[in-house]
Amino acid sequence: MVYENPGWKVRIMLKFLLNLFSGGIVSQFTEPLNRAWEAKLGADTSEAVLAAEKDIARIEASRDIAVAQASDRWSATSLGRLLIVVPFGVWWASIYLVQIINGLLGTGFVIIDVPARIFDMASILIPAIVIADAGALAAKKFIKR
Repeated sequence: MVYENPGWKVRIMLKFLLNLFSGGIVSQFTEPLNRAWEAKLGADTSEAVLAAEKDIARIEASRDIAVAQASDRWSATSLGRLLIVVPFGVWWASIYLVQIINGLLGTGFVIIDVPARIFDMASILIPAIVIADAGALAAKKFIKR
C-alpha cells in the first residue's frame, strides 16, 4: 500500500481560507486598480497614459456595477439567494431538526431527498451566489475606503 501525503492539499486549502478571511477577496479588486495606476504614473508616452486611463476606467466601472448589483433587491444574485440558497438551507436544517425530534420522541419522520438534477444545479449555483455575495461585499468595502 502506497501512502500519499495529502500535505500539499491541506496547504492549498489553508492558504485559500486565510486569503478569504484576511481580505484576499478585497485584493482581487484592489490589485488590478493599483497596477493600472502604477502603469499610468510610470508611463513614458501619452499612448501608455491613455491605455492606463482606459484600464482604470474599465476597472472602476466593473466595481461600480458590482456595487449596484449588490444593492438591487431584484438582481440575479438576490433572486438566486431567495429561490435556491434559502430553500436548501431550510432543507438542510429540517434534516437536522428531524433527526433531533426522532431521537428525542422516537418518531419516524423522514425528509425526502432533493431530485438529483436539482441537486446538481444547486451544487453549482449556491457557490456561485456565495462568491457573488462575497465579491459584492468586497466591492462595497473597497468603495468606502
